[in-house]
Amino acid sequence: KFNESPEATSVWLHLAKKAAEKINAATFDKQRFEANLKEIRQLTIQESGSFFRRMVELCAEAGVKLVVVPELKETHISGAALWLNQHQAMIALSLRYKTNDHFWFTFFHEAAHILLHGKKSIFLDQRESDNSKEETEANKFAGEFLIPEKRYQAFVDGGWFDVGAIKGFAREIGVHPGIVAGRLQHDGLLAHKFQNGLKVQLKLS
Repeated sequence: KFNESPEATSVWLHLAKKAAEKINAATFDKQRFEANLKEIRQLTIQESGSFFRRMVELCAEAGVKLVVVPELKETHISGAALWLNQHQAMIALSLRYKTNDHFWFTFFHEAAHILLHGKKSIFLDQRESDNSKEETEANKFAGEFLIPEKRYQAFVDGGWFDVGAIKGFAREIGVHPGIVAGRLQHDGLLAHKFQNGLKVQLKLS
């Protein structure tokens, strides 16, 4: 049931590129993008989808066009990253998983591909089981960017993951508690049925 259709994937990418054509963006500036990613991280605490316009602006300032294209049947795409030309890149998100923990991890994962993996490849994130070097590096970047590993390990060592503890830790590191809950669930430290109330269903605007 999770087989991807190459044709549907091509259509999705085409739609993403068409959406990117409507965005005016500067020439890519790596240092500017890295700096703007830090500002974008500060937006993770917001529960309203109104932050998305600011994300688009900050990415465009650094030469990256950020678009959202809903997932098509038989694509199973969470996101994609690619270079439109030698001077501008694109990050496309599908909102396949609509909670904020998935959204933010996917965005920073795609940002990692732009920063780390050159201009020739198209990175389509369709399978969680993809253990390639590039996907592993992108996962590590996104995880560390959102939740610094040393801080996370210290929190995990405490072994207490109730709502108050998660909110307190999230406040300390400056991210939304839904992101912390999602990380704990992903790592098998918190059952998927627990603390889902901390996550936010996103409707971007």
